[in-house]
Amino acid sequence: MLLLAALPAYDAFSTGQSACVACHRPHQVCQGACVSCHRGDDRTERKEIAHHDLVAGRFAHYHIEGSPVVERGKKLINGLACRRCHRYEKKGNPLAVSLDLTGVAGKARNIHHSIRDPALYMPDFHLNDIQIATLVNAILARGKFTSPPVNEIPIAIHFMESENIQGNVFTLHCGKCHKLLSEKFGGLGSSNAGPNLSGLFSGFYPWTYGNAEPWDTERLKKWLDNPLDINKNALMQPVRLKPGEREQLLQSFLPDRR
Repeated sequence: MLLLAALPAYDAFSTGQSACVACHRPHQVCQGACVSCHRGDDRTERKEIAHHDLVAGRFAHYHIEGSPVVERGKKLINGLACRRCHRYEKKGNPLAVSLDLTGVAGKARNIHHSIRDPALYMPDFHLNDIQIATLVNAILARGKFTSPPVNEIPIAIHFMESENIQGNVFTLHCGKCHKLLSEKFGGLGSSNAGPNLSGLFSGFYPWTYGNAEPWDTERLKKWLDNPLDINKNALMQPVRLKPGEREQLLQSFLPDRR
């Protein structure tokens, strides 16, 4: 009985034929075997084994050279300013997991879920399934050009409330409307009512100050004093800070130089 159960897998493998074609019509044959794009196991006709870690068709464009889906995903990564927290194509802030490395070992469905249901301090971009699929393809495409790091220390973002976080000036004055991933204090803030401010002073944050200008410490100070002086349509009220609090607040946005 065991020998008979193994025959379909053995026949498909030994003859050089993919068992996938027993159920699916071949396409994009110039790309190689079915598993080149969709992963899974093409040596068996047992569905639960053949489909293990399968990459659905909408996520499999990453394997096609010059795929327009991947290019749209790259443009979306730029438009959403994902590099404010992530590294992609070796550029970006190391506040969260590298998207280059996610493309090496990440599973398509897991990447999809993490974008559809964002983590605690990740912005919710309210993307539709088509947009998410383009992002997944762009991330998986990076896996073709990135090698797993050797002895790299994994990123650890601390969400537990310590005394430093509870008394943090950002938490007290900004956290009711904004969220922030910081190198020094981890995740700060509790609301998505205002924009996510992670990576505000980096070159990867959207240029939303004044007339499409980048943010820096001096511009943030002016904004805090009176947002209406910068944008007449601003909904934010001036932030009244005690002596010394302004510099403490700026520390939340600056890199950790330790």
